[in-house]
Amino acid sequence: MSQKHAITATRRTPLNGMPPDEIRSWIRASRSALQQKKQRERAYLDRRARHGTFTPTDEAYEQDQLLEADLLAMLDEMEASL
Repeated sequence: MSQKHAITATRRTPLNGMPPDEIRSWIRASRSALQQKKQRERAYLDRRARHGTFTPTDEAYEQDQLLEADLLAMLDEMEASL
């Protein structure tokens, strides 16, 4: 029997409505979550590559890795500008 996981989205205040400390906190939490996601995907892709598996989905995940790296850099830049 499989377990269903409830996914809940939290609404955040728009950045222009947050004080700098709240923005920094949001950046840190977002960066941490994005780094963990990137690491999970990398581990998944590496496991599949060891088994010689590569599909269009794997290609999409490889492209996602580039996007995630760019988003992480953007979060770093945002935090540095505060």
